[in-house]
Amino acid sequence: MEKKTLTFKLSDDGYYELLKYMPYFRKVHLFGIIGVFVISTVFFLYWNHEFQESANTSSPVMFAFILQVMFPALLAFGLSLVVHFLLYLYFRFRIHVFLKKSAHRLKEKYQPANDEEYMIVFDQDQKAFLLGNRQQQIEIGQNLKVVSTSRYLLFYDGDGKSQEKFYIPKDGDQGHQENVAYILDYLEKLLEVQFIEKGKRSS
Repeated sequence: MEKKTLTFKLSDDGYYELLKYMPYFRKVHLFGIIGVFVISTVFFLYWNHEFQESANTSSPVMFAFILQVMFPALLAFGLSLVVHFLLYLYFRFRIHVFLKKSAHRLKEKYQPANDEEYMIVFDQDQKAFLLGNRQQQIEIGQNLKVVSTSRYLLFYDGDGKSQEKFYIPKDGDQGHQENVAYILDYLEKLLEVQFIEKGKRSS
């Protein structure tokens, strides 16, 4: 079986997307969202209690229910909602900055000398990808997870933060796109590969 060789320029955007969909960082993002929700809930319970106590000491009898129950609860909910929104924006911003810096470091780490194009060889006979000039081998098997987005094929081998990872851009000349289509079709049919489709290419 003929080997498929792909060459392309590495980019910060490619590594950013690679890190963005990395299983480890997806878990970090999920735990961060849960943390933001928990914090905003604690603020709601605290403010609701404080506002209820304040209303109990100063409300006329005829407006007791409205002022002592509904209004403090709505005010506490509104404030906690603002806190939730601000914390969420801050969390997203920090994640974005971290991923941008990490993506740039990875690009610099794997960028070939003299700004040459990066090379990946798909060897169907060996059921493996060979990465870069050193031909680092990534086997195609149960440990391999593939995420297909609108712009990239993302590959993750192993588990945890230190898992091996690389990407292949879908855009390129006709030969490149044909090779990507061939690899994509091959991977989609393999039952042992964890394949996830994240988005269709716009027509």
